[in-house]
This record gives sequence, structure tokens and C-alpha cells, in this order.
Amino acid sequence: MRKLILPVIASTMLAACAGDDADSSDTVVAPESPGATSLEDCSNVSLSTTRINAAARTTVNTELTFDNALAVWRMPVSVGQELTAEMTVPDDKDYNIAFFDGSGNKLACADTEGNGVDETLEYTVASISEIWVKVWTPALPSRSAFTLTMVAPVATEITDDEPNDTPATAQVVSESFTTVDGTLDTDNSDADDYYKYAVTEGDVVTINASATDDGASLIYVALVDSDDTILEENNEPVEHYFGENEMSTSLTYTVPAATTAVYVWMAAIPGTGTYSLQVRIQ
Repeated sequence: MRKLILPVIASTMLAACAGDDADSSDTVVAPESPGATSLEDCSNVSLSTTRINAAARTTVNTELTFDNALAVWRMPVSVGQELTAEMTVPDDKDYNIAFFDGSGNKLACADTEGNGVDETLEYTVASISEIWVKVWTPALPSRSAFTLTMVAPVATEITDDEPNDTPATAQVVSESFTTVDGTLDTDNSDADDYYKYAVTEGDVVTINASATDDGASLIYVALVDSDDTILEENNEPVEHYFGENEMSTSLTYTVPAATTAVYVWMAAIPGTGTYSLQVRIQ
């Protein structure tokens, strides 16, 4: 895991982290003030526009440290990404943590009571491209810092295992989060690639795919059943034709009752192409 320790030196960060979010004027208040943001809990925690704009930028899979009453970060995320914040709390503190979107809407929160109690907060990204993380303590700050590690699952890389040209010969994938780079070539009897995933009712299948072609062929991705019938989500087929300005896509599908397997189908009609495919079953 790549780790980065963020220094607490930027004035914008201090301005964003040392006031009262409930104060509409966003006046900077000393951390020991009775009205400090640190007095919030999950029932009333908020994030002001000023702090949203001033939050320090970082990324997931990054270790973060801070030794004040409050810290706010922002980081890019993707739809379907499952985030886990693992926070190590010092013995003299009771830090809490919340996730927000860019409009200040609270997405998730954890405020387990007690000094020295570590916190864990999980959230699956629904429809946003950035997330804001706010960490605070109801106790006065000290030089005893917490450590927050934002962890996102890493996809397992698999290889395009031929022949996998029909549902009957589909490549069986046992992992629930995978990525593969494959090729399609109609002239060499490799116009199709099928990947089979085991699923249960209620699972959400997320497909992120991109493709390149030879300039003449049509590259295609779809989610199908064992009879090669394209599945539908809200009466719309789960499919995408890659075109000149649409060389990437994100598709989702919620598994209904009595379905135990789905197939991701990549195709070139005709010609050659390459693709990158990420599939997540949650």
C-alpha cells in the first residue's frame, strides 16, 4: 500500500479545520472553544461550503495523520468503489469520522464512544466522483494524533483465457472484483470473449469497460444469460456499442431471484480490437 503522511502546515487547511461548521460565518475558532466543531456527533455533524472548498486533496489507499481537533480531506472515487476508513485513535481521544459529498450531504458516519476506541467506516460509492472525509474529536486536541487509512479494494488481474467464445465455453471467474485486458480478432476466430460470474439475488454487477478498434470494426459489451440473451435493467438492455466518442462505459445490473450466473460478453463485429474490462460483484 502506498502511504503518504500529510504535513499540517497549509493555512487553508487550518482555516478549514479549526472552526465551527454550525456557524454560518465560518469564523475561525480556537480548537478549545466550547463552540468548536469537535462537539458534534453523527446526529448533527455537518460540513460547510468553506471547508468543502478548502479541504486538502489526497487519494484512497493513503495513510493520513493529524493532531488537531478537526481535519477534512477530499479524494476522487468511482461509482461502485467500496471504501473502508480504518482509524487508529490515541488513548486520550475519541475521534469520530464522517463521509460527505460535494454538496455537504452526509453519506456515512461513525462515532463510537470512548477514548482510545478505533473507528471503522464503510461506504459504497453510488453516483459521485469525489468524497469528503471529516474527522473530529469531542475532546480538546493534543499532540496525540490519530492515523486514518483509507482503503479501497484492489481488483484481481486475470488473463483472457481462450477459447472463451460462447457462453458454454465461457471463462469462469471466481473472484468478485476483477480486471482483464483482452483482444478481439474476427479473422483468427476470436471475435467474442465471454466471462462467467456466479451471482445471487440482490447482487449488483458493475461493469467498467473501454475499447479501441482498427477503425473498421464495431466493439461491443453486454451482460447476457446462458442462452446469450441480453439482460435488462429497468427495461433497458445492459449493453454498449463503442463508438468514436464513446470508447468507455459503465453498466450496472441488479441480480433478480433464481439467477445464479451472468456472462460478460465482449465482441468485435467484424475486425480487431482491444479492451480493458473491470467487473465488480457486490
